[in-house]
Amino acid sequence: MVLNNALKELQRWDDAFAVVQRAARVAPEDQAVKWSIAMLQLLRGDDENGWQNHEARWAGSPELRNTPSFLEDRRWRGEDLAGKTLLVWGEQGFGDAFQFVRFVPWIAQRMRDVGGTVIYCCFAKQLPLFERMLKPHGVLVVPHDSKRLPEFNVHLPVGSLPLMLGVRVETQAAPPRYLEPDSSCVARWGKKLPQDGRLKVGLVWSGSRTHQRNPLRSVPPALYAETFADLPGIEFHSLQIDGADELAAMSSQGLTVVDHAAELTSFDETAALICNLDLVITVCTSLAHLAGALGTATWLLLDVNPHWVWMLKRSDSPWYPALTLYRQEDYREWSPVLQRVRADLLNLRA
Repeated sequence: MVLNNALKELQRWDDAFAVVQRAARVAPEDQAVKWSIAMLQLLRGDDENGWQNHEARWAGSPELRNTPSFLEDRRWRGEDLAGKTLLVWGEQGFGDAFQFVRFVPWIAQRMRDVGGTVIYCCFAKQLPLFERMLKPHGVLVVPHDSKRLPEFNVHLPVGSLPLMLGVRVETQAAPPRYLEPDSSCVARWGKKLPQDGRLKVGLVWSGSRTHQRNPLRSVPPALYAETFADLPGIEFHSLQIDGADELAAMSSQGLTVVDHAAELTSFDETAALICNLDLVITVCTSLAHLAGALGTATWLLLDVNPHWVWMLKRSDSPWYPALTLYRQEDYREWSPVLQRVRADLLNLRA
C-alpha cells in the first residue's frame, strides 16, 4: 500500500488504481486492499462498486480495524423489515456522522411504509442537532453513551446505508440544507456579532491534530495572515477551538481574527455561529461537513490527495450544494490556492 499512497500524493490516480487491482488479484480477501480500492472507486465516482468495497472498512481501514464488532448475528443484510425496529448507529468521526445522517430519513420512510421503526444512536455531542433533524421523521434518537439501548431487532452502521439504499451520489439530489440549528442560539449570536456591513467570514486552518494526514491537509496560519491581512470590509471569526497560539501569531502578522473558542462548547453553539456568518473558509475537517449540512456558503481548501467524498477535478460537491472546492495543484503548495481564494473574496466583497 505504500506505493499506492505515494502515487495518490503524486495525483497518478490511474497508476494507483492499477497497483491496488494487482494487489487484489494476488490477495483477493485482503481487507486492507479492498478498503484501498473502495477509496479510489468512491473518489472517482464509481459508487456501485465503491459502496460494496466500503464494507471492508471494519478490517481494512487503519482507523477502524481494531474496533470491536457489534452483534454481527443481528446485522441487517437486506431481509424483510415489516413490523421490525432497525437500530442505525453512528460510526467513525464527527464529519462522517454529519455526512451520512442525511440517509436516516430515507430508511425511516421505508420502515414506515412496512410498519417498522428506526432508532438512531449518535455521538452524544451531536444529539441536539440530530434530534431536531430526525424527530419529525419519527426517528428516536439516543446518545452513544446511553446506559441501555432501546429494544431493536436488527442494526446497521450509518456508513452502510448508501449500500443498502442503492445510493448513487451523482443522480441523487443533495438537500441544500438538512440540519437545523437551535433558533435561540442563532438569535443570541446574531445579537452578539456586529451588524456593520462587513462580510463575516469564519476560518478553520487545521483538522484534528492527531489525524495522520493533518500535516498535509492543514494550512499554515502564517499563510492565512499573509493572504487576508489587508483585505478591507471583512471581519474574520475563528471556528478553530484549539488555535489560541496560532491566533496570536496571525495577529502579530496583521490579521485580526475574533476568537470564539471559549463559547464554542458544543456543536449547537458552533452551528449557530456558522448560521450568522456570510462565508466559511475551511480545510477538510468536520466543520466543513457541518457548514455544508447547514447550507452555509463554504469554501473548502483541499490538498492534492483529498478525502474520497470530495472526488476529483471539480469545484463543486454533489454532497453539499453550498460548498466550493479549492484544490491544490502541487504537493504542499498552498499559496496558489489562497491567491485564488483572495481574488474571489475581493470579488465577493466588491
